[in-house]
Amino acid sequence: MQRALLPESQTDVLIVGAGLAGLSVALSLPAETHITLIAQSDLIECASGYAQGGIAAVLDPFDQVKEHVHDTLIAGAGLCDTDHVRHILSQAGDAIQWLCQLGVPFSRENGTLHLTREGGHSQRRIAHVADHTGLSITTTLQQHLKHRPNIRLLPQTQLQQLITDTQGCNGGLVRQADGSTGIIHARCTVLATGGLGQLFGLTTNPLSAQGHGVALAALAGCRVKQLAFVQFHPTALAKPQNPCFLISEAVRGEGGLLRNHRGERFMEKYDQRLELAPRDIVARAIATEMAENRQSHVFLDITHLDTDFIIRHFPSIYQHCLTHQIDITRDWIPVAPAAHYACGGVITDLAARTDVPALYVVGETACTGLHGANRLASNSLLECVVLGRAAAQNIQHYLADQTNTWPAMKTDVSAISWNTVKTALAQTKTDNSIKPIAFNLTVLQHHMSQYFGICRSDAGMRKLWQQLHYWYQQSEPSSTDTQSLITTILMVYDGLHQNRNHGAHYNIDLLCLNHASPSAE
Repeated sequence: MQRALLPESQTDVLIVGAGLAGLSVALSLPAETHITLIAQSDLIECASGYAQGGIAAVLDPFDQVKEHVHDTLIAGAGLCDTDHVRHILSQAGDAIQWLCQLGVPFSRENGTLHLTREGGHSQRRIAHVADHTGLSITTTLQQHLKHRPNIRLLPQTQLQQLITDTQGCNGGLVRQADGSTGIIHARCTVLATGGLGQLFGLTTNPLSAQGHGVALAALAGCRVKQLAFVQFHPTALAKPQNPCFLISEAVRGEGGLLRNHRGERFMEKYDQRLELAPRDIVARAIATEMAENRQSHVFLDITHLDTDFIIRHFPSIYQHCLTHQIDITRDWIPVAPAAHYACGGVITDLAARTDVPALYVVGETACTGLHGANRLASNSLLECVVLGRAAAQNIQHYLADQTNTWPAMKTDVSAISWNTVKTALAQTKTDNSIKPIAFNLTVLQHHMSQYFGICRSDAGMRKLWQQLHYWYQQSEPSSTDTQSLITTILMVYDGLHQNRNHGAHYNIDLLCLNHASPSAE
């Protein structure tokens, strides 16, 4: 693997991001394809590596793809693209087989893959590697990079700007940690930059997850969608750290119970599925219990399970909690919701193509229609593999096509363009009551947590919009902080134009019927 950054270089495919989505693209392309893969930090610093639960796939003979589709549509609260859901989930078996061929050491029982269950799933269908699935998968795939001389790896390198012309995307301007810059010309570019959880005060996302990819794609001319739907994981370990340590959904799938400070199970008040309800419902239930009891957390209790079972199935969680003097075989685990997953993103088709020719987007940065308003547990790693491999296949065809044809993306009334949002910003009247607070990521996180968290309101979002408007007027176009700001503006614009509650978007002012959609102004 080459590591040097040249002031100007040429590659067939530029991949931005080294999580599971980016790795799936890189390792699915032919060996003769010259690939440049850049990572904002080190390879290990990606959201995929933090994923504990696993990959959802219909592998049990008593399960059916149509049931997986049904569960996904229910969790997505009416905003999934049904055809895309069917297509992606039908590829799950092939995705698992590909990972097995690469050597991913999935947990097995009696010679077959062990399947666990998570919230929102009607069956056991989660293939996993104990409770460190994402880390094991990404580590395995990263090892394969060492044997691919056609891949040039550039860690500690950030994409500053996509280069486009009337023909499409031609690569990007990048900057390394030492401040040096370079232009990487590419015949195809793939954004796999991950999520945006670091725009909130509490998140399970890595430090690099600041929404840069969404902003870069939007600035290049791509439409975005469903950015208001940020899934909060119900059970992050309630200890001060960034990112928060995740207590896997599988802990509840294997029988974990949620209790308040009085020791009472409370989920029966909120949903008949109890602890296995979809994440948005569980997260709001926990937030409600915390508010009513004026506590900073609730508890997850698995002390009734066999000790050997707990240690065998949740070794990473067990060891990490011990560092906080919590023995999960005997002690209840303090947990609270934290920003976890962006259900929306840059609109793509089933080949990961965007509105801009030669620009592909995969993973959490994309909006494929799979997740709708609320992601079903363990569908995200599956999406990374399925769409990553689909992107690689389409890239091969595109590079071989002398005419470089690129299909027009279908129209979508819920799609948002940056030009539309810029117009709304220009028409926003300055609110003199907004304090001239200097912009930085910490201040942004505070505002987002306060006004765009699990529960929102018209007044809170309008106040946040005004603050974002002020910061945007003061911003520097080339700054990476501005990229985070632009993504936040797109998110809040989408939230202000939601006219009913679905999934992860919950506006307390929309609880009454026939509520009019608020204006961003």
